[in-house]
Amino acid sequence: MMVSFKAPIEVWCEEYWGQTPEEISQWVADEDISQVFIKLARGVLIVDFTIDEEGVLICQEHLHIPLDRWNPGSIQVHRTHEGLVRFRHRQSEILLSARLRAPEWGKALLEEWLMSQRGETLRPKEKSARIAAIKRSKLSIERNLKSASLDSSLTDLDLAKIKITSAERQMEGRNKA
Repeated sequence: MMVSFKAPIEVWCEEYWGQTPEEISQWVADEDISQVFIKLARGVLIVDFTIDEEGVLICQEHLHIPLDRWNPGSIQVHRTHEGLVRFRHRQSEILLSARLRAPEWGKALLEEWLMSQRGETLRPKEKSARIAAIKRSKLSIERNLKSASLDSSLTDLDLAKIKITSAERQMEGRNKA
């Protein structure tokens, strides 16, 4: 069962980072742990919290990826032999539980957040480049599905297919015009 710790996470961010998160996405949350992705004003955080007996969040470790040190594709992610997921940026890394989501989902979310912070000027301008990126994401999700049966990955795959179909329709409409 996923448990929400949005309010305590916002308080933690204000206290330790001096800002309210723009967005919080849960990787894993239950009675003992909460692992989250946090979008800040100029960067992202990956945080591994434990929850004590009183329900208080305690930060075990975090990985901060500031916008000015990030380049597209610089976040690396893979499953370890121990059954964890390693997120790495430059020389920093964090290990998260591999319970519910595909590693590629987390990487794509972080890259999307950072790309949106960087602005539209650096986004791929051609629709074909965006479609190619979505297709690569779809292939990655399909490979992940072969290695593990995850319902959330099926949902991600369906979403990727919908995005591809929509983008192709938009391109066909523009090519006809």
